[in-house]
Amino acid sequence: MSTDAKVKKAKLEQPANHYKSPDEITNDADLSEEEKRQALNTWEQDARQMMTASNEGMEGDDEGLDQSDTHRLGEVVRAKAKIGAKPKHKPSQ
Repeated sequence: MSTDAKVKKAKLEQPANHYKSPDEITNDADLSEEEKRQALNTWEQDARQMMTASNEGMEGDDEGLDQSDTHRLGEVVRAKAKIGAKPKHKPSQ
């Protein structure tokens, strides 16, 4: 696998590690529309899982859910709308 392919795969699987905001994904000329949807779906699923874990009292490295978590989910949903993708209504199980 080429370096470019590895970077693209990482962007799709862990978008929060490669983009400062979900909106940056919508402007990434290196991604197809389907890849943008995939990256945003991954980011949305991760954000929803963090919110669910926090609501269930599970804590990670920090003290649980904060305003930035809910704000970030809103950013993901808005970015998805920008490219015509619909948000998920429930976290995947």
